[in-house]
Amino acid sequence: MLDGAPRSAAGQGTPHPVRNDVARLGPELLVLRHQKLASGSHQRYLELSRDGVWPFWEKVGVRIVGQWKVVHPEGGGDPGYDQGYRLARYRGLDHWLASREPVRLGGDGPDAEASAAAIDARQRLEIGSDGAIFLEGAMGPGGPYYLPALDERFVRVDAGGGAAAPSPRPVRNELPRQGGGDIVTLRSFRIKKGSFDEFNRLSREGVWPYFEKIGARAIGQWKRVYPQVAQAARPGAGAPDRESPDYDEAYMMFRYAGYEHWKATRPQEMAKLGGDGPDYRACAEALRRRGELTISSEVRFLEGYLHQSAPLYMPSLDELYRPAE
Repeated sequence: MLDGAPRSAAGQGTPHPVRNDVARLGPELLVLRHQKLASGSHQRYLELSRDGVWPFWEKVGVRIVGQWKVVHPEGGGDPGYDQGYRLARYRGLDHWLASREPVRLGGDGPDAEASAAAIDARQRLEIGSDGAIFLEGAMGPGGPYYLPALDERFVRVDAGGGAAAPSPRPVRNELPRQGGGDIVTLRSFRIKKGSFDEFNRLSREGVWPYFEKIGARAIGQWKRVYPQVAQAARPGAGAPDRESPDYDEAYMMFRYAGYEHWKATRPQEMAKLGGDGPDYRACAEALRRRGELTISSEVRFLEGYLHQSAPLYMPSLDELYRPAE
């Protein structure tokens, strides 16, 4: 079910049309969910989500970032079942809590019935889940970057066999490589307690502009949070997770044009793609300083579907109502 939401009672009993108040503003709360699915079923799970579940949830204000399957381009690691991740955006904890009863937000029309039916079908593909991970932070900027060119001129030289690359290192680039499909990295960090704001600033101001120039695309970066009321609302939840007194947890998602692209953007290789100008040096320094805040990190590779929240037209039913007595 979407972010652990209870099944709706759509289509049962008295109709439940709704009207809505004005939109409530406030910081976002993102929910990352990990699914364990029957082997070979992730594509069907995605289709049920995209075509059956999500239209109703987008109507009640949730924004789906995407759904991905864990892959293993470096070999090994196949547990014998599919693993998926879904990321969804809510307008704060109150929004997430209200979405535990989605019909109260969006009514119980055919759209809610279709969503509930797709949730039921999706559940039959599920083996289990590690539960929700609650995140606060920001989506990737997705906007333009202006990195001025330096007033320099260069003459091409041919390096001898095995010779080290000269410095400075300006670059020209080939045409984009086609095919292979996007790959998304989900990187989790344990960082020094209280350091997330600086960690995030280093990423957004120092690292991401250079990475965007060499073709990577930031989805976002967030700090894991532990709202206890949210933990209590999880159906069938056991002992809630607890925040560590010794470290904070950060999550970051990035898109690459395949595994080879990811390998080419590693710090020891990235100057070959983007040159070693001041933007490179700023990126390398930000990575170094971010490393000083990092206790440990882990990366998972994902393939799947980045949801674009396309417009939806769901006509209203030809019905009239009066206030209930």
